[in-house]
Amino acid sequence: MQKWTRYPTVRSFLIKASIVLAGVCCAVAAPASDTENSHHKDGKAGWFPDTPPVPHFSWRPRPCPSCTELTPATPWRKMASLAGIGRVHFLRAPDERNGIAYSVAPATIVLSPAALSLSRCALSFVIGHEITHLALRHYDQDVVTLAFLAHQPVIPGANGDDIIQMLDGDFSLALKMSPYWEAEEHEADWAGSLLAAQACGCTIEKGAIAFLHSNTDESGGGIAAAHETDQTRIRELKPFIRSAHILADGAH
Repeated sequence: MQKWTRYPTVRSFLIKASIVLAGVCCAVAAPASDTENSHHKDGKAGWFPDTPPVPHFSWRPRPCPSCTELTPATPWRKMASLAGIGRVHFLRAPDERNGIAYSVAPATIVLSPAALSLSRCALSFVIGHEITHLALRHYDQDVVTLAFLAHQPVIPGANGDDIIQMLDGDFSLALKMSPYWEAEEHEADWAGSLLAAQACGCTIEKGAIAFLHSNTDESGGGIAAAHETDQTRIRELKPFIRSAHILADGAH
């Protein structure tokens, strides 16, 4: 698959700095090229990015009293394996009040009725997107970035929620975080699309683009937003269409 280098230089520096403080080194990886193998020996896709070895943080459980257990379909489990992670816990939300779908650190994905009513390929993209967030530990990366932006120490093993809570009511800090969130969402878009292609045979046109065209959530774009607009997300996925077709063809 094509290499993608749109990763903020400052974010890369912050991650590397945190790794030095933790006593290890860091290398930010990009997807493999079309000529590289599609699988590693451990089942992880050869093109899937390596997780930057940021420190691990602890996370308080986020109870969802009205959620119910959801048995993952075989392709969902395959996407998790291709992303290099083990068991993912799936929950069914009763409604969309917290969004159509979201992931919770360190290994939970919550799907709303609206998500579960999507076409097979659109749902595969949504799940692949959330799996990418978990596999690349974007939640831990956010803690590192927030700590540096807020001039707080990075303490491996500390509670990540305490750092994330610094965003409450702090628009200035959210504004500084916005480009990093957008980079994470972009990474989750293209990697999630390719997971859906390899595990489910879904092209980007039938998965991500179909979903984004039908998306009624207008929260993307604007100041301090996590997502770009849907049209921008579609435009930035187009360089990956050929790679997705190759993977989808191999899945059939």
